[in-house]
Amino acid sequence: MTSLFAFVAARGRGAMLALPLLVAGCATLPSSGPTAPEVIAASRPTARLPAKLIDLDAEALSDVNTAPAPAGALAGLAAEGDIDRIGPGDVLQISVFEIGTALFAGPAVTEVQPAATGSTLPAIVVARDGTIQIPYAGAVEAAGQTPQSLARSVEARLRGYSEQAQVNIVVRENMTNSVFVLGGVKAPGRIPLSLAREHVLDAIALAGGTTSAPHDTMIRVTRAGRSAEIGLDELLAGSPDDLLLLPGDRIELLRNLQSFTVFGASDKVSEIPFEMRRLTLAQAVARAGGPSDRQADPTAVFVFRWAAPETPGGAPVPVIYRLNMLRPESYFVSQRFAMRNGDVIYIANARSNQAAKLVQIINQLFSPFYGVRELTR
Repeated sequence: MTSLFAFVAARGRGAMLALPLLVAGCATLPSSGPTAPEVIAASRPTARLPAKLIDLDAEALSDVNTAPAPAGALAGLAAEGDIDRIGPGDVLQISVFEIGTALFAGPAVTEVQPAATGSTLPAIVVARDGTIQIPYAGAVEAAGQTPQSLARSVEARLRGYSEQAQVNIVVRENMTNSVFVLGGVKAPGRIPLSLAREHVLDAIALAGGTTSAPHDTMIRVTRAGRSAEIGLDELLAGSPDDLLLLPGDRIELLRNLQSFTVFGASDKVSEIPFEMRRLTLAQAVARAGGPSDRQADPTAVFVFRWAAPETPGGAPVPVIYRLNMLRPESYFVSQRFAMRNGDVIYIANARSNQAAKLVQIINQLFSPFYGVRELTR
């Protein structure tokens, strides 16, 4: 500050009058954010929102990257179940084959031997109470049966009315044994299940595939009132999370754009998407353009994060991670530090910037007077 007084004194008495104003303005010079000591001060117990300050090194990495397993992995919803049971709303196609006198197609007898006659009944919808109405057989309980067992039930009801009636039943519209695929797919809707047994990824493919990148897509499966989620790019075919689907399952594809925000002494303040499921601090700083060599303090690269509660049911904990990029080992550490969605990277301003900005302001303030003085000599 002594050089500042000398600088102002050289400008004359008018400059001396402005000196108190300039000194008072030292604390209010334009800045893109706090300096490193000011950020560190936020970790003191007396701060308004005390944060936990952690210096990033090899010892800290094991704790930093230890995240709880994703709650509700799809494998936890695995269950056994049938996909060939008839239920209300299903549309059945019933064919009856008879020998001799036919109930459904009239007499068909030749002089040599009785002829076999086949008749197809109009499509029948399973009623809300789970029954179907068959001519001559009356109401037959269909819900909960397979097509084969229902055919045997109808044959038993027709016995005595038709000679050796044989019944074939096909589910023409499968409403009961189906799943719903919703959200970010090209053709959302109901997908019937087949005896080939479809998995989660099969249903997504049958729905036309996703409309967004896999790393930005979450899959939520709801089964029997329980839900679980997993990233689409983390779901591998044939893995335990690629569930065998059961009737009534709901699959939702949700867009989950992951991003981090950059502030401070960087070339541009911005929100930057991950564009991948796992992003390291080294990659994040590089995408942000790195610390500005004109104003940044490379010893003070901070990551602000709301960490998981330290106790079950507790409140999230504000944590500040500090990286010193003047240390060579920090570049190895930054390659192992995993970014999380919503993280904030702050690159602190160098403390020397304040003095440089003050000198610049003084030069701008007095250069007109100095120019006039030189011209009037």
